[in-house]
Amino acid sequence: MKYWLFTAIILLHGSLTLAEQSTLYPVQNTPQRLSPLMERELRGCFDFFWEEWNDDPKSPTYGMSNGDYVGLNKYSPIPIEHQGFYFTAIIIGIERGWISREDGEKRIIITLKTLKNLKRIKGFWYHFIDPDTGKRGWKDSPKIELSNASAGTLLLGALAAAEYFDGEIKKLTYELYAAMDWKWFTNPVTKHPYLACYPEDLPAKVPSEINKDGMFGGWSAYSEHIFLYILAAGAPKEEFSTGQDSYYAMKTYMGSYKGEEFIICGTGAAFTYQWTHAFIDFRNLRDKIDRDWFSNSRHAALAARQYAIDNADRIKGLGPNSWGMSACISPSTGYSGKYGSFPIGAGYKLLEDGTVAPYGALSFLPFTPQASIEALQHMYEIPGLVGKYGLYDSYSYVTKAKGNLPWIGKSYLGIDKGLVLLMFENYSTQLIWKLLHQNKSIQKGLKRLAFRQIN
Repeated sequence: MKYWLFTAIILLHGSLTLAEQSTLYPVQNTPQRLSPLMERELRGCFDFFWEEWNDDPKSPTYGMSNGDYVGLNKYSPIPIEHQGFYFTAIIIGIERGWISREDGEKRIIITLKTLKNLKRIKGFWYHFIDPDTGKRGWKDSPKIELSNASAGTLLLGALAAAEYFDGEIKKLTYELYAAMDWKWFTNPVTKHPYLACYPEDLPAKVPSEINKDGMFGGWSAYSEHIFLYILAAGAPKEEFSTGQDSYYAMKTYMGSYKGEEFIICGTGAAFTYQWTHAFIDFRNLRDKIDRDWFSNSRHAALAARQYAIDNADRIKGLGPNSWGMSACISPSTGYSGKYGSFPIGAGYKLLEDGTVAPYGALSFLPFTPQASIEALQHMYEIPGLVGKYGLYDSYSYVTKAKGNLPWIGKSYLGIDKGLVLLMFENYSTQLIWKLLHQNKSIQKGLKRLAFRQIN
């Protein structure tokens, strides 16, 4: 099928699906044609989620997408947030004609039923699930945290599916959502969401940094977690919800790198400026103190690219088309969250061994389309960087590189392929943005947090 006709069918189907749904926060329709190379990478992202799944009906994790480190032939637990990207991948696959609606709907129902049967505490799942037992964590390290961010990402994908399919999927999604006690996961003093919870295996004398319920740390300053405030404010059960006081208690620190000041995330990692935007369209939204989160992430993207350009002589492999450093597999330390770009917060230090995560630049597509497209073209020309599901997780021309050939982190991770998948689709058709913006709980959350639509 010719691409222009395929795109027209997608956009027409989207308008028929979504037009009758009212929304307080409509998404501007800005269709963009994807190049054949962008289509190739998008399809690779979809195939990763669709093909790497547990197809054993007898398994306690039946239906779930298997997740990280595909290609390394090593044991990997299932990340809960991965399922949120999985659900949106299925929607995109249906819209683009890659799978049938019936097959996609069946897969999501199976997975939601599995998730309902997994152990939850106050409605939240553990961050990682053992694929063989359905229990908490790794086989050799079961002490994994209860995660509001991972559960929230799962929920965002489920809410998109609830809008797309309605029926049993919406029913199952809201059963899960209604059980999630967001107030319990919020510090009553600081109003910040806790960072994590360790409700089991607490020692007799609980460390000072963990409270009696096992709560640890806090999402205190701006990061990838803005979606948590929206979900908590829009919760179906009022007694489980939070309000403006939590969102506006978030600390914001300013920084700049050869450009305008913007609100920074301490680590400087690209994904922190992308995660919530993969699901919520902030282009025409402002909160009551007039913060423009879309422009903020655009400034972060421009700073990240400029940082790579300025350091190209110092760090081999960086440059105008090789940028957007972010959490990824490291050639020296395994998976690391210490990759990023300036500006960074006080007390943080970057790991600079030349490692670049392709998703970092690509997932800035809605903010810096030309620069992200040029990065995609460049990265597809790097020897060994493209595999079965498109671009691999990371590469480096410094550590463990051989001559002019880079070291390649030959694996696929859910956050990589999920962020690229959603950002490419939202740039092209705004599909996932539209679905979530028509959702009653997302609307409720945005309204409660005093977001307003601008022209």
